[in-house]
Amino acid sequence: MKWSTFVTRGKKAMRMPPRVLLARLQDEVKQQTKRPWATAYPHLLTDRTVLGGATNVARWWDSRLQSGPFFLHPTDRERWASAFEARYPGLNESLVAAAERVLRHEFDLLGSGPVNVGGTLPWHSDFKTGREWPVRFCKDIEYLELDRPSDVKVPWELSRAQHFPLLGQAFWLTGDERYAREFVAEVGDWIDRNPLAYGVNWACAMDVALRAANWMWGFYFMGAADACAGESFRRKLIRSLYMHGEFVSRNLETSDINGNHYLSDAVGLIFMGVLFRDTPDGARWLETGERILDREIEAQIYPDGVDHEGSTPYHRLVLELFLTGFLLLEKAGRAVPKSAWQRLERMLDFVAAYTKPNGLAPLVGDADDGRVQKLGTQDVNDHRYLLSTCAVRFGRGDHKRDAGSFADESFWLLGPDGAVAFDALEAANEPRRSAAFPDGGFYVLRNPSSHLFIDCGDVGMRGRGGHGHNDILSFELFMNGVNIVTDCGAFVYTASREWRNRFRSTAFHNTIQVDDEEVNRFVEPNALWQLVDDAKPAEVRWVFGPSGDFWQGSHTGYQRLPQPSTPSRAIWMDAERPLAAFRDGVAGIGRRRVTERWHLDPECQVAIHDGDCRITSAAKEIWMLPAEPAAAMFTLEDGWVSKSYGVKTPSKVIVFDHDAELPFSLSYIFADARLEFSARASAMAALERAANSSKGE
Repeated sequence: MKWSTFVTRGKKAMRMPPRVLLARLQDEVKQQTKRPWATAYPHLLTDRTVLGGATNVARWWDSRLQSGPFFLHPTDRERWASAFEARYPGLNESLVAAAERVLRHEFDLLGSGPVNVGGTLPWHSDFKTGREWPVRFCKDIEYLELDRPSDVKVPWELSRAQHFPLLGQAFWLTGDERYAREFVAEVGDWIDRNPLAYGVNWACAMDVALRAANWMWGFYFMGAADACAGESFRRKLIRSLYMHGEFVSRNLETSDINGNHYLSDAVGLIFMGVLFRDTPDGARWLETGERILDREIEAQIYPDGVDHEGSTPYHRLVLELFLTGFLLLEKAGRAVPKSAWQRLERMLDFVAAYTKPNGLAPLVGDADDGRVQKLGTQDVNDHRYLLSTCAVRFGRGDHKRDAGSFADESFWLLGPDGAVAFDALEAANEPRRSAAFPDGGFYVLRNPSSHLFIDCGDVGMRGRGGHGHNDILSFELFMNGVNIVTDCGAFVYTASREWRNRFRSTAFHNTIQVDDEEVNRFVEPNALWQLVDDAKPAEVRWVFGPSGDFWQGSHTGYQRLPQPSTPSRAIWMDAERPLAAFRDGVAGIGRRRVTERWHLDPECQVAIHDGDCRITSAAKEIWMLPAEPAAAMFTLEDGWVSKSYGVKTPSKVIVFDHDAELPFSLSYIFADARLEFSARASAMAALERAANSSKGE
């Protein structure tokens, strides 16, 4: 172990509560005892154990394919393929073309761009940088490597095998055995080169669990193909899946505050438990996964339906984990508590609220493009497939309206019968409304042409940081058909501590900064998933009325300064036209440097005309206007936006930077026209009336 790594781990340990540190030390000792188990277990595992007392591999294989329980079975193929082609004309060609790229070993993973990785898949390598990890006991591998540009997520992503459902879809739609042969070849090669618990692909139980789930999708899509008929392959796959289940059960990623890793472990156990349900181990895995999901949906999801990690991409992942797990449990005849479905339904209400008119989600918090399984062709930031799936599950006409259509992702999860049920639903006619999620700290103001997403929650992971950013009081704005103000996303994790910390910093968000200080202090540069819990929401109020909707909030992040100050933001959105008025303030005493930034979508161009900002995109324009003459001096800077992991795109940033005497305030307006100052004053007056109304409630 490198000295710098040792020092980093030591500092991290010193910050842990004593009981957590003790638990970690005990876990480390326990992990080392697993080394001899990993060597001996494959030799002790018999066919009778894996097959639940049976001895005929072919009979077991066929029985599982025919009876499931799973989302689809080989007997569905002809009907599903015909229904898919009829419902999604032209999509067959896109799927087949994507599957052909897999056959050529051409992958586009985590910002790599299309890369042909060669005939032998680089299971242990970050092919973006050439770094290859050794095949040694997984607990001995130091994979974060903050002093190198390597990214362990690249081999993990490839080994999750989330292209197996794609191969299966191409096989179902064409009957071409080449896709099944590729599945067989990749599984066999992976098993041969990744012995149990050895190599970087066993270092994280979450990835083991998700790999097993996607192998099962491959099994049910292609298990009846001629390419899968060999007994040697069948035995190898079954045994490896069994070892995946046992590995995850022995390496659950639990902590005093659990997150999406623990949930992924649980869903993997449910997949493996369903497959090996006739064995004592399989029954134990199924029960464990079920128990974890039942408990964690109450622990990790706030009562208003927001995931506690403070990230919209991770909200999607966590919702997908719960939804996939619960649906599979139901197929296995297990009763999912009504309260669990109710909380999951509230998670969907949050998705419906945060989805912008262009169908995409805000880029709030961390994002690594993580999924359980990839069954559809939607954009990475389009979460509406969750709404179309659950419109059917819950009979929600409003979610049908919000989904827009029955996503191809939903088709492969629910089948043609799900599509028929979706069509039979009556879509809601009432307009989408503003919404508040105060437990999670997110708010949405909307009118027929505008959508404003506001972040005023804690730092994430209930004060730990985790996948949350320094984004309190930040917002995203979609107006008049254009995505205008955007969050910057996340870009990368361990591949660059510098970029990681920049993208989660205050300066990379659309909020108010005082004296160049972070709203939540960084613990240290290497603590990439921790922030000090400084900024707590305060004075949050909202009123949704017939003439417009109002929101106001502040935070405590700068109370720690020698001369404490309190940033605040108030927003009023007109009920009909594309217009939103803002009043930002900093309370306190003395002179302070106040900096505000508004990061524009990369598709936007901006120019300043006599103090007013003209923002254009797709032949449309929006104006950012100071409320009073000469009230603001805006400048432009270069910035970056990351819409998916590993990719950053240049963008423009509108900046206000002022040495101000506190208390200080700045008022401005976003509108679809360059308003006269009298019209600007009217908008600000509407904001003040709404603010006074909110105080009276």
